[in-house]
Amino acid sequence: MHLSVLTSLHPLMRDITALTLHGACHTLSVELTAHSVILTLTTPEGDSGSEEIPLAHPCVTCSMREGILPAIIELADLGCERLLLALPAAIEALSLVPTLADIIDSEELPISLRAVAHSVDVTTACEDLLSHTLLHDKGLAVIDEDERCAGEVLMVSLGYADIIIALGEDPAGSDLVEHLRPLDTLRINTLEELTAELLFEHRHDANDAIGRIHPTSTQAWGGPTDNGVWTLDLHSERPFHPERLAQWAKELSAADICARGCFWLPSRPRQICTWEANGPSASVGQAGIWTEDPFTHLILTGNASPERQEEIAQTFQRILMTEEEMATALDWVGAADGLDTWFPADD
Repeated sequence: MHLSVLTSLHPLMRDITALTLHGACHTLSVELTAHSVILTLTTPEGDSGSEEIPLAHPCVTCSMREGILPAIIELADLGCERLLLALPAAIEALSLVPTLADIIDSEELPISLRAVAHSVDVTTACEDLLSHTLLHDKGLAVIDEDERCAGEVLMVSLGYADIIIALGEDPAGSDLVEHLRPLDTLRINTLEELTAELLFEHRHDANDAIGRIHPTSTQAWGGPTDNGVWTLDLHSERPFHPERLAQWAKELSAADICARGCFWLPSRPRQICTWEANGPSASVGQAGIWTEDPFTHLILTGNASPERQEEIAQTFQRILMTEEEMATALDWVGAADGLDTWFPADD
């Protein structure tokens, strides 16, 4: 069986996109409630049926996967040739597909993982990506404890998908999506271009997709600038100075900007530190440990003024340790850096 996956931030857009393929494949639509996973199967002939599966444990994505996988395997055993898996709105493919790919390979299941597609509304893209709007505020939260923002979900989805289905008319939103779409992925702009052949003839490589969005390997893709959208690519082999980072971090994020990337600190030299921002709210995190020489790399995209671009570039340089400071960088190892509230303690 060939399995393709569809995601979208907005429920209606996901459903409209899936409906485009009616008659060309089976569709398994997934919904989440507070206590269950609801699977609705629609056949090419138009028959439809639903099954509600109780959540197995508190991890929503694990429970969802455990509910979906037996249904997929059963359909494959029954001879289903093409299946479109339509994930719930605001669920990133990243949370399900790589693990699914590993299970398919390790258990040698008769399933071939095909293209992951993401349907995006370019009319709302600027609002979704360049402001810190919580999913709760848009009525899209998956669970009560869901603290993600719309831009966070959309940035990951645009980077991970093999095919971007960009619908809508806003020129700036369209350009913004183009700046965030990796160059080795496909974009289509109308549902008329979406065919079963397009989805099911291309294999999905989960490792490649993860590489497109991982903080240490994501790239500045760039795109049209006619409508004021730009991408700023900031890179250095030097780390951020811990004290100046704490002082100037807010200056690296602003309204009308989204950002992603990684950095390192002399006080935590093994730790990959991550940076993500949507609008004026930035978050830092961890993504494992460095296995090669560390570096600092931030990619900012938005439609703020050119003056703001220059200010951000200057702030980036200001926060970096200078060449003179690098001579004594080892003095920071193990020293208190005042950032314990930002990062868990180093092991």
